Amino acid sequence: MADFLSPIIKDFGTWQLRAVMLIHLVKIPSSWFMACIIFTAPAPRPGEYYCKPPISISDDFNRTKWIMASHPVKGIISDGGFAFDYCNVFNNSLQHYHDPSYKPWQELGNRSMIHPCESFEHHAWYTSIVTQFDLVCSRYLLIATTQSFHLFGVLLGGIITTQLMKTVSPRNAMLLGMYTQILCGCITGYIYAYEMHALFRCLSAICCGFMYTAGSVILNDITGGKFKTVTICMFEQFWSIGVMLLPGVASFWGSWSQLYLAISLPTFLLIILHRWIPDSPRWLLKHGRIREAKVYLMDAAKCNGTEDSVPSDFDQQLKAFSELAVEKPDPDPWWSIWSEKGITKNLVCVHTAWAVFYTVYYAALVNITAFGRDHIQINTVVAGASEMLGCFVGLFLIMFTKEKWLWTGLFNVVGGLVAFTAWWIPPDVTGTNRVALLMLTAMVSKASISCCLAVLFTCTAELIGASKKIGLVYSCTIWGRFWFLLAPFVAAMVKLGQLIPLTAIGVLVIFGGLFMACIRSPMTHPPEHRRSTSANSTSGKAAGVNDL
Repeated sequence: MADFLSPIIKDFGTWQLRAVMLIHLVKIPSSWFMACIIFTAPAPRPGEYYCKPPISISDDFNRTKWIMASHPVKGIISDGGFAFDYCNVFNNSLQHYHDPSYKPWQELGNRSMIHPCESFEHHAWYTSIVTQFDLVCSRYLLIATTQSFHLFGVLLGGIITTQLMKTVSPRNAMLLGMYTQILCGCITGYIYAYEMHALFRCLSAICCGFMYTAGSVILNDITGGKFKTVTICMFEQFWSIGVMLLPGVASFWGSWSQLYLAISLPTFLLIILHRWIPDSPRWLLKHGRIREAKVYLMDAAKCNGTEDSVPSDFDQQLKAFSELAVEKPDPDPWWSIWSEKGITKNLVCVHTAWAVFYTVYYAALVNITAFGRDHIQINTVVAGASEMLGCFVGLFLIMFTKEKWLWTGLFNVVGGLVAFTAWWIPPDVTGTNRVALLMLTAMVSKASISCCLAVLFTCTAELIGASKKIGLVYSCTIWGRFWFLLAPFVAAMVKLGQLIPLTAIGVLVIFGGLFMACIRSPMTHPPEHRRSTSANSTSGKAAGVNDL
């Protein structure tokens, strides 16, 4: 039976524009939850933490004197001061403290009388999860671990939402995600046990997954043609907009708990606007909810001026369409994609690309913290702007080029090579000038990564037959999000050196770009004259197969 809904809904119109803009907004709080670690766990400056002194000297305590007496000196810095090792403490630090003749350089290089500090004192103006949970020195990797819990929630959110939408409509799944995201987000900010904090970070990410996974299903259903391509591609732009807005949101609050409230409560606005978000008409008809589907279809016809396309026997046709949709078998399961002949190379390459670029996207974003805390606000905005630029480049390649995969792959190879040039920055370039050059080398690959993700999100389904499209997208998404869990630990390699994570990202971007360049698929939207020729050719081939 022909799909008579398309002329009523249209590929795009006023009805879709309203829905698309509202659904795109859910990406903003989702990006805040993902990127908030940049501001909830800033790297502490020298002297903002030190080994907690014994109770015996608490009555007459001099912080500077204690640091100089208790912590080993790693070296002498350029201004003549000392660089202390705040992670270790002298066995006889109390003796040093009470010895007026003790000088820090007396024990310079002496590592025989030290042991790791077990408890720290924090004196920072901003109350972060670093100060809350003592995430310094040997506990530093727990910052990456809590973020990995968030990314695990992103993985679970997609799986749970896909299963949930077998019985719950996409629109209701979005609303459920909004309510639970507010609840879990607020609780996350006021839990003072590390384990529970990590758990609720995971739950908050699952709730965010409800919102944008269900929203993408609605977008796919209510748009068509080139407008569907643009809509899906631009869905990622609002993620970048959220990243750019986050520094402004974070600047008003003096603790990580307050920041979690600030990124959780604005979702109430989305709940208010939710009433103007339509449900997926085809999902409703597939589940026999004809009356609800009719309400949305008539609203679409009224807004888009297609009321003349509504047939006189509309109710009967809706009923017949629904009955056929209910009886229609579900799409092929995701594992069946590997039984498709002749596309194994494409499948291997596209799965590899999803894994690589999901991982490096987040690693590259968090790695901006390696370039200094003093510039973190402007660097975050620049990172978001680079992402937006990359998305627009990806959209251009999708819409106007025949070899979008090749050009995207080459763009990433260039971006990865540019990242290596950070090693050529002269050591005498310091301060703001050095930060600017480091950001320049990092943001080319940041843009190329976003370009690649735009192409992957929009065009992966082109690589396989219609019955297996959903399975391929699901397989790639879950595979990519599984490797996503490693992203925080790539950024955590900054402990080995400022440029180590950037170099690792550059290597991965080149590796992923080479796999992207090996993928082949037809042009997404060929010119009209070519499309008609291709359609005639395909029609002839199909007829030949049918004759056989």
